[in-house]
Amino acid sequence: MIKKIKSVFNRASIPIVEIFSKAISFVNILLLIRVVNIYEYADYSYALAIVLWTSILMDGGINNYIYNKCLNREKEGINQLYTARFFLSIIVITALGLFFYITNPDFYIVITLLSVIIYFTSTSSLIKMLSRGLGYSKVDLLSIVLEPLLKLILLTIIYFTKDYFSYNLIIVLTLYLLASVVAFILNKKYLSTYFSLKVLYGQTKDILQLINKALTQSKYYLLYFLMFIGIMRMDFVFIEKFAAKTELAIFSSAFSIYQVAQLFFFSIITSQFLKIVKNTYKSLGFIFSLIVLIGIFISALSPFVYEILFPEEYESGQKALRYLVFALIPSVFVFFMITRNNYLNKTKRNFIALLIVFIIKITVYSVVQSSSIYFYCTVIGIIETIALIFLITDYYFILKTDKTIRNKVNDL
Repeated sequence: MIKKIKSVFNRASIPIVEIFSKAISFVNILLLIRVVNIYEYADYSYALAIVLWTSILMDGGINNYIYNKCLNREKEGINQLYTARFFLSIIVITALGLFFYITNPDFYIVITLLSVIIYFTSTSSLIKMLSRGLGYSKVDLLSIVLEPLLKLILLTIIYFTKDYFSYNLIIVLTLYLLASVVAFILNKKYLSTYFSLKVLYGQTKDILQLINKALTQSKYYLLYFLMFIGIMRMDFVFIEKFAAKTELAIFSSAFSIYQVAQLFFFSIITSQFLKIVKNTYKSLGFIFSLIVLIGIFISALSPFVYEILFPEEYESGQKALRYLVFALIPSVFVFFMITRNNYLNKTKRNFIALLIVFIIKITVYSVVQSSSIYFYCTVIGIIETIALIFLITDYYFILKTDKTIRNKVNDL
């Protein structure tokens, strides 16, 4: 009985720890903005957008596939998938580094460092999602907070010593790499008390076959996530192309705050998913109300946040943030619909719906070629709404035409 109470408490505390983690991440962004200049922060934002999209190829959709397996309590084959992901990541990181070494040598070190950082960060995320799916709440809690906390410690040291030492973006990223490696090692060690996650080096002779097998299983997770991150991050690429570098940095500051709120709701959905789908309308009604309250809170406080916390050159980011807040409701519900489709083994339909939305968004940006960050903030909200309409319409079509899915939903 006591163990059950502790388990319930741990799972309920996950969203609270996620809030704490996102608060730390926000402080880290503020410190980074004050450590590097506005042009370096713009470079960082642009490089991050590229690497995050490329990281989907590193992952091969395996993170989400493993999470879905764990939701269904399927442990078999996880280490084979993890091994395939490890070698796939090496191949993609090497290829990306070589590409930028040849095409843009000045950017090559930043891209390579960020690629390796994202590999370790996403692998810690894999540990988190595996633990969340299998109910290892203590591992989940540790993996949520450890890396942001380590980065906070390092950035605080940099901030208070920047008058005595010269720091640039590459030095900061090197320290970020240190934090991500240490966090991964500690998260994996703690997970080992429940589950032995390991690279199967004995199967390295059949690397290509192993990767092929893993991608065959996770291909639609890979494809839908390519579209998902592409939709979320293409704004950075077009702003970098059509607007001033300072505008990219200002947009990134607003987007970072928006994403802190967004990821908080994503964590509620993933940590409480089975409970939410068992009482869908009531749970989503509560989430909707909470989004509205947080959106009003962000909009009201944005002038004060930018005046107090950001350097003066970022001031116009407050207006961009108020535009972005309108995208919060549809984006959270899009994530819920995607997660539910994955659970119902309808990931292919996620890919098709998001592919259509991806094409619409990239077409709009290519035709309009705007230099205004407010235009991009507005389009984000419209595109998320279109995606939500597509996914809801498709979901009810599935319920109407697929008796197996209808029965599975009714049994929840």
